[in-house]
Amino acid sequence: MWHNPKDKPGYYKGKHYSTYVNEVESLKKNGAIEEAERLLLELVNATEAEAKANKSGVAPWYYEELAKIYRKRKDYKKEIAILERYANQTHAPGVKPAQLLERLGKARKLLGFDS
Repeated sequence: MWHNPKDKPGYYKGKHYSTYVNEVESLKKNGAIEEAERLLLELVNATEAEAKANKSGVAPWYYEELAKIYRKRKDYKKEIAILERYANQTHAPGVKPAQLLERLGKARKLLGFDS
């Protein structure tokens, strides 16, 4: 994974993580799922770095997109892992945090966990 140590918190390859949404959507649309997954993991790192630096909440979209990729593959362990990673962060305001935590519960049930 490529990381420029000169990148400020919230940046990947010199661009703010929020500027990559169209690229992620395009990769997924064109079937480049593994590439989208790698990029999303870097963007999760960037949103976490920014949230930590600014003492704010993480952007949930990147975690949700990874969870969707993993669910589609029926890779419930990875889906749970990314949603647990999200659960352990400070959340931005809005309805998305509750939705993602609900999704975590559903993924655990799919894997055979009761809680």
